[in-house]
Amino acid sequence: MKRKSFKFEVDKSSSDEIMELLANYDCQNFYSESRPNDDVEVFHLFCDEETVDKIMKIIGATFELEWVEDKDWIKKWSESLKIVKVGNELYVNPNPDKFKDPENGITVKIIPGMAFGTGEHESTKIAIRFLQKVMKKGLNVCDVGCGSGIISAFAVKLGAERVLALDSDQLAVQQSLETAELNNVDYEVRKNDLMEGINENFDIVVANIYYDVIIKLIDQLPKNIIFIISGIDKGREKDMEKACFKRGMNLIDKDCEGEWCGFIFSC
Repeated sequence: MKRKSFKFEVDKSSSDEIMELLANYDCQNFYSESRPNDDVEVFHLFCDEETVDKIMKIIGATFELEWVEDKDWIKKWSESLKIVKVGNELYVNPNPDKFKDPENGITVKIIPGMAFGTGEHESTKIAIRFLQKVMKKGLNVCDVGCGSGIISAFAVKLGAERVLALDSDQLAVQQSLETAELNNVDYEVRKNDLMEGINENFDIVVANIYYDVIIKLIDQLPKNIIFIISGIDKGREKDMEKACFKRGMNLIDKDCEGEWCGFIFSC
């Protein structure tokens, strides 16, 4: 099957900025390639055209439309991924066959699926930084909306006694299990609608998901926990705070990066 690709060129020196911009717009399906003996980086985006138009206006570029075979772009996309720094000496290695882990710090290896991210998105970085800030050895953690299992794997490597990873998507459940195996860490993964029916004690609950889903989740939370929220669009920042304050939570910390915000609440 062929897939529509939006191709454009930029100077290699701006490559990292472009990747950050793509993450801001949640355009995670892309690959880039460098030309030999050239200062040009060529990007191939597989996002919706409206999003691509916005990105082109920001960077002052134009795209060329092309059609590519699925198997070809998936291979090139995987090869174009880079190690991502997500916290203080915390890294995600999205292509373990290509890259060695950094010598220092903690690295989580993943083999990214098409539906879930590689750690480049701002909301993922915020969630992991906040987890690193509050994590202490021996705590129990619940990762709601676990996706590829990056946050769950970091929780174990940062010293969690027990980690429960939850997602309503069976593909996410499978990928989280693969991430656990790849990193030789032990956490439980369940297919579940948020925390519905989960009657267990946790010290930390992490949710890197959208505002409307968080609103549903906060009525399911156990008592006496640290609640890490990420994935909130800046336009809903104050709404998120008000919703949590209304339920008696106390704000510990807040951070925004790009167009995304995250919070630490105690409840």
